[in-house]
Amino acid sequence: MFRSNKGNLKVWIHFFVPYALLLVGFMAVGLYAYNRTSSLVENHSKETALAVLNQTKEIMDRRFEELETMAEQVASGTKALSFQYVDKPFAGTNPVRILELQKDLFNYSLFNHFILDYYIVYPRGGIVVSPRVSYSLRQFYELEFRYNGQSFDDWLSTVTSRQKIRAFTPGQAATYRGKTTAVVSYMQAFGSQDRGGIVLMLIDNAQIQSHLHKLDSRNGGFAFISDGNNEIISHTGTRTDIEWVSSLKDGFTPLDIDGRRMLVTKTTSRYNGWSYVSAQPESYVLEKVIDIKQLILTILGIGLFAGLAAALLFSYRNSRPLWMLLRVLPTYRTGGEASPARNAWDFVRSSVTNLVHSNDFLSEKMEQQVPLIRSGFYDRLLRGHYTSNKDIAVAMEHSRQTWEGEYFAVGIIAIAGYDGTYNEAMLTELDFRKIAIRDIIAKAYGKTMSSHDLGENRIGLLLNGDASDAPSFMEDIRRMLKELHDRVDSALNVQIHLTVGGCYSQMTEISRSYEEARLLLLRESWSEDRPVVFHDDDSQTLPSYYYPPDVELRLINLVKSGNVPDTEALLGQIRASNLEQRNLPAAVGRILVNELTGTLLKCCEQASVEADRQHETVETALLASESGRAPKVAFDQLAAAFLHLCRKQNERKKSHNQQLKDDLIRYLDEHYMQTDLSLTTLADRFNTSEAYVSYFFKEQTGVNFSDYLENVRMTHAKRMLTESDMPVSEISAWVGYYSLNSFSRAFKRANGLSATEFRRTARS
Repeated sequence: MFRSNKGNLKVWIHFFVPYALLLVGFMAVGLYAYNRTSSLVENHSKETALAVLNQTKEIMDRRFEELETMAEQVASGTKALSFQYVDKPFAGTNPVRILELQKDLFNYSLFNHFILDYYIVYPRGGIVVSPRVSYSLRQFYELEFRYNGQSFDDWLSTVTSRQKIRAFTPGQAATYRGKTTAVVSYMQAFGSQDRGGIVLMLIDNAQIQSHLHKLDSRNGGFAFISDGNNEIISHTGTRTDIEWVSSLKDGFTPLDIDGRRMLVTKTTSRYNGWSYVSAQPESYVLEKVIDIKQLILTILGIGLFAGLAAALLFSYRNSRPLWMLLRVLPTYRTGGEASPARNAWDFVRSSVTNLVHSNDFLSEKMEQQVPLIRSGFYDRLLRGHYTSNKDIAVAMEHSRQTWEGEYFAVGIIAIAGYDGTYNEAMLTELDFRKIAIRDIIAKAYGKTMSSHDLGENRIGLLLNGDASDAPSFMEDIRRMLKELHDRVDSALNVQIHLTVGGCYSQMTEISRSYEEARLLLLRESWSEDRPVVFHDDDSQTLPSYYYPPDVELRLINLVKSGNVPDTEALLGQIRASNLEQRNLPAAVGRILVNELTGTLLKCCEQASVEADRQHETVETALLASESGRAPKVAFDQLAAAFLHLCRKQNERKKSHNQQLKDDLIRYLDEHYMQTDLSLTTLADRFNTSEAYVSYFFKEQTGVNFSDYLENVRMTHAKRMLTESDMPVSEISAWVGYYSLNSFSRAFKRANGLSATEFRRTARS
């Protein structure tokens, strides 16, 4: 007996080492989890910061866009524009005009808390007007609004210098109606250069900062909005130098700012090009990561000590049965001489070898009997010799057969080409083919599909599986049998046909499914397009074809319009729906061809050229239904005829478009001097609609009708200015303009200078 304490120690070490390695592996996984968690938390923080920043940017963009829209509405008011020409607003009847202007102004601050107030400043008239009150410039500065530390002259200089621009003033302390508040101002100029006015809007900086506070600028962080000149419009948190913002890309970037490591998020507005920036201390952002690190290290430490204790305990418990086994095993093998054991494992191995060999010998003998037992079981099962499910279960255990599914069905494979008498060579060939087919079934489908040799050219299939209901199970079987047919065809180049009986949930009804499949095999006629037939499909009605009236009407319209791509696509759809996806009998296919021939005749009747109707391709297609051709061949000829008519119609359409384009351009070149020349004139002249003329002219020439007409008139006007001494007023009437003002505006818009300046420049 093997009883060495040294051997027992080796056995215990063999068990302990795997536990120790497993423990080390767990610790490595824990460290990896820490690194991954740190990375995920950091990435989540980045994504959250960028999402909040983008949300703030979108809100502020909408606010500023509303602000500029309001300013444009105020500046475009008739009364606001006309008041810029008033030099003495408080003299005469001008105070009445001031009151009318105030009534015309809408008080946006009543419903938009983003705006404190807005004013119209007229520097030349020396007056400021709002929906509430009106002031002189000095009164406005002293009573209504001024930036702290800014003198009246500085403020007036700022207003005067920005009459031709749209500008924001960064948020800073200001006195508004006697109270100190933080204000961002927006100025938009309007009117003429020397008499224009300025719309001044005061924005509550607290409203902007309320959105910036969402960016979490606490704990030493900050957030700000800067314009295209890198000037801060508004900010929260600590103030810092922002020269680095212009070189910073949008997204998340770590930076050292004022001696601190900061995680900076930046996004740029597409609306006005402003930068939105948020910066947070790295230690604050990664606070969760540090907590997770401490937690994981604590868990790993506890797990290490607990794991070592468990490894010692488990290695002792697992090695104990082996110690007991070593005490009872002999030191020799049955039927042989004793062999020395190098260790406990060799001793156990040598002692168990005889048992293994004996078991293998018995198992081999039993395996040789299993195919015979299983074949007898299938024969009795298919013929209904078992009277109960209990008898079938016992027979399955003896034949080592297990079925786990709820539904059963039987199929029969018939190998094509062996329907007559058989000789020895044919039977040998059949045996090889059946073995190859059964091998494919065993490897590809396992327990779902069991095969059994039925003799001659047939193989039985017992189909078993689970599904939500019987139809779903049969649908799965249909898919698998179609796949099996394709596998056998591609791998063995053997044509097979399959019939399948009904689906049942009781094993005693398997014989009934087999009988249904056998009878179906006897009376079914086969085709390559329908290699698998089910008992439930045996009584289906005659297949119908797909060619509804709306499809026919669409085909006729497409051919008539000359749309070749859509016509080709529709013909492909008709072919796929009838000749590829459906197994239509020849008679039904001929009916479909007759209907398509009728459609082709309708298209020929609408063809405007007799040569198209008498083309060889069309005449051959019209005879397709009478020539006895296969439906697929006849369909291809009809499709070619449809496409021929469609291409001819498309060519005529293109030729007509070119002629119409040339006529339109010629008419414009000859009648450009008519002042009433318009789309209506062209529509009446060419018997069509204004909308079609406009669309057709833009599509064919690439420019609008009005732009083309103006270009023609400008070309003749420049020639006359250069070559003649006619007055500008006569030239404007000669080239088709109602008035000199209309001509002057059009000429300056098209050429960048007035007609008089153009004549002087051309002759100098």
